[in-house]
Amino acid sequence: MAIKGFFQTRLTAFIILLGIIVYIVAAASVSLNRYWQFNAFWYDLGLYDTAIYKVAHFKAPIIEQFAPPDGKIIFADHFNPSLFIFSPIYWFTDKTEAILIAQAVTVGLSAWIAYFIAKKFIKQKITILALVISYLGFVGLQNALYTDFHDTTVATLSLMLTFWAIFSKKWKFYWLFLAVTLGFKESMAGLGVGLGLFLMLAKPRNLKIGYLTIIFSILYFFVVTKIIIPYFSGGSYSYVPQLAAYTPLDVVWSFFAPSIKANTIIYSLLTFGFAPIFSLATLPAITEHFAERFVLSQAGTRWDLGFHYNALLSPLLFIATLPFVTFLQKRSKFLLSTWSITTISMVIFLHRFYLHGPLLLAHHPVFYQDTKRAQFMRDFVDAVPVERELIMTGNNIAAHLSHKSVTLINLVNFDDISPSVVALDLRGGQNANNFFPATYDDAKALYNYLYNNPNYERIGYNGFQHIFVKTK
Repeated sequence: MAIKGFFQTRLTAFIILLGIIVYIVAAASVSLNRYWQFNAFWYDLGLYDTAIYKVAHFKAPIIEQFAPPDGKIIFADHFNPSLFIFSPIYWFTDKTEAILIAQAVTVGLSAWIAYFIAKKFIKQKITILALVISYLGFVGLQNALYTDFHDTTVATLSLMLTFWAIFSKKWKFYWLFLAVTLGFKESMAGLGVGLGLFLMLAKPRNLKIGYLTIIFSILYFFVVTKIIIPYFSGGSYSYVPQLAAYTPLDVVWSFFAPSIKANTIIYSLLTFGFAPIFSLATLPAITEHFAERFVLSQAGTRWDLGFHYNALLSPLLFIATLPFVTFLQKRSKFLLSTWSITTISMVIFLHRFYLHGPLLLAHHPVFYQDTKRAQFMRDFVDAVPVERELIMTGNNIAAHLSHKSVTLINLVNFDDISPSVVALDLRGGQNANNFFPATYDDAKALYNYLYNNPNYERIGYNGFQHIFVKTK
């Protein structure tokens, strides 16, 4: 029996590892092809890539876009030094694609850590498999991998390692991984408070560590937002939470209205078989997560399962599921198996048929045809004289020039910025994000201004794509 159990454990580990590898390949493929199709953007791929690349080459992570032409250190916007963990990648390559692959691998590794955590508490192999499938199958996490490169997406690994350290009682590693997690963005301080409360509620003997975690997280937030970021920005912190609700009832209601918020909560819980609702210890961290997006922000882009805003829900909901499944494990193996199979089926249904998870694109032939059709854009970027000092271009094109000095379309302050090169793609019907934070009309107006400007010469490129070079 011992030998049989050993081989069953090895087989489960092999199946999960193989599944994670396939997931990484699919995520990397979708992310890379989206980049090659010019559907990835300088905000935020190019922004983070610029900083990571510069630090790899022992340069200050100056972002020209923040205050062109000279720029400011990336910490003028967000405090995210943990991003520089990825800088050594650029000792071996200069391809932006490398950090997109690294992001997929990082999320895959976080799922592998999740597997090891699950093994500590769960004996039933189908349940462990269900938890990992829920973790990776969560459409919110898939969307994070689909949309560019983000600090919160890669923070999934350090967060899972933080939980691993808690369950393993390795407190030195706990503080290390907590510091790394907080270092991905100053807003992680709220998560830190949630982790502190998790420690206090899950194990009363961890009361002191939980209390210290809360104090450390709060102090971290105030030091970063009141001292560090203002020092680099020359102003105040730009992302102060805005509470639009004025009564306790309004606050509660704003978690669920408009209905898109309620749907996001339901789909998230459904992916984990509604088990997280039985976890008191993780409730503060999960509530803080939704409060940050639903109550303290009026940006509708944060309310659904899109973009990168849901990435950290996968680790949180995974951990929140453990108390329920361990309870079932003690009571009824049949009920636990039923829950596991039902949850796997629900994840597949949500991913494949209802929410249409973006990683489905990995095996869609038309998706790859779009990459081939974007060859004219790659040719256009290759024609840009990148040896010049500062390049002004659109949001999607700038993502392919992030290892150069680049700034985005800005007609209002154009003369002050005085870029050496301007590259404009004025095809009609484009995604509005291609011109963010400007507009298509701004880009056309800039073309007209440059066409009649004696200080710039048009060197091509065709009837709807234009490259202007400064001559004086």
